Amino acid sequence: MAVSMKQVRTALEPEEPDYAAAAQLGREALPHLQALVGGDDPMLASKAVYLASLIKDERTAGVVEAAAQHADPVVRVAAAAAARNLGGAEASGVLVQLVADADPGVRRVARAAVPEQPSDALAQRLQEMPDETSDAGEQPRGVQGPLQLDQMMPGEAASPGQMPGEAGGQMPGEIQGRMPGEGPPGRTRGRMPGERG
Repeated sequence: MAVSMKQVRTALEPEEPDYAAAAQLGREALPHLQALVGGDDPMLASKAVYLASLIKDERTAGVVEAAAQHADPVVRVAAAAAARNLGGAEASGVLVQLVADADPGVRRVARAAVPEQPSDALAQRLQEMPDETSDAGEQPRGVQGPLQLDQMMPGEAASPGQMPGEAGGQMPGEIQGRMPGEGPPGRTRGRMPGERG
């Protein structure tokens, strides 16, 4: 059954696509995903590369490799994350350039995606690279080899599940469970500005 570009775009339109369902479009979707990766919409391209990585086909690695060359770091981050879904040799081929990317976010995701048994070229690249440091010029975090997925990103709070700047379950600007200008505490707890309940 032929798959149209419209079907592919419809599957990727939601903010959080159902990738498992979208992957059922199968290998017929790969040419359309390749076109979206090369398009001018970085968010759509990033979703397209991730979806492509879930489709088992000999052309899949080519879509991920194309995304790894994209000018926008958002797409390169998605390519690094998508590399996890490839076989070890294919993943290494994509990641060998991304672990040394100019963008620190791309490097971090790429290092976290390094397979257990990287290719010789990828292992060599990792050995040549300096330890990652934060952009604020702090001392190196002592990361050797691939980042572990449970390590915190810069700016993350020490408490699990907290966003940068969050303290005690409150986001910056919240006052005792309410946003500035909202009614008494308790009545609007947990609501964002403009939310009604």
